[in-house]
Amino acid sequence: MKLANAIIQSLAAAIFVIGGIVFAWRTHPPVFTPALLPLPSFMNPYNVTSAELSPGAPELAEGMTIPLLYLDPANFLMWGLLLTIWAAVAMDAAGQWLFPSDRRDMRNGRCRIWPQLVAGLVVLSAAPWFLLDQRDALLAANGAGMFLTIWAARRAAGRKRPAVGFVAGWATALFSATLAGALTGALSLQTQAVAALAILPGTAIGMAAQIWIGPSIGYSTALIWAFCAIALTAMGSDPVIAFAAILGISGMAAVLIRAAS
Repeated sequence: MKLANAIIQSLAAAIFVIGGIVFAWRTHPPVFTPALLPLPSFMNPYNVTSAELSPGAPELAEGMTIPLLYLDPANFLMWGLLLTIWAAVAMDAAGQWLFPSDRRDMRNGRCRIWPQLVAGLVVLSAAPWFLLDQRDALLAANGAGMFLTIWAARRAAGRKRPAVGFVAGWATALFSATLAGALTGALSLQTQAVAALAILPGTAIGMAAQIWIGPSIGYSTALIWAFCAIALTAMGSDPVIAFAAILGISGMAAVLIRAAS
């Protein structure tokens, strides 16, 4: 069973990473207009204006530009986050072949991590393909992926598996962005408001989840990184986005300090 657990997690990790690469390759990142700020071009914030997919692909659902940023990034900070997520998932799977923390004698009576983690990775692997024209399914899938990975992160806390919490933090940011996008049609929101909403719900969920997870800094680190990336991407559109980012980063920094101590 120990070998089977490692094989199952490795397969789930491969599906997640390969599926993410294929999705990013198949789609085009959101189209941006540079903001008029005196910064080097590679650091310049951008205003989200539209998003398009590869020729012949279905049109992107309304309000889904911000979630797409996490799956097919448009700047170096978002790409750094996505690449780190892929590396974390792959390295955690590889680590279970060398140091299997779910082994009975290593768990010391604690619950296994791999069932929730594997389920979360599989759901998050399928979720991007709902981005095209099934907004409700995308929201449900990302919500389930967030819940499962947070559950896994709670079990992994204190067991030298920071990658699990990091993935859970990214999943929380992705769900928050999807929730903001889902509200676009109902409330007729502009992209600037969607960008701000992509931060605030994630902050509330993230602070509660971090307290529940316990001593694991990976979760808050991923969320802070995601909020910084959203702010860099869209703060040129509206100062409200920068304010929302400051609130989000401050809230997660507070619980990060608590988790670290």
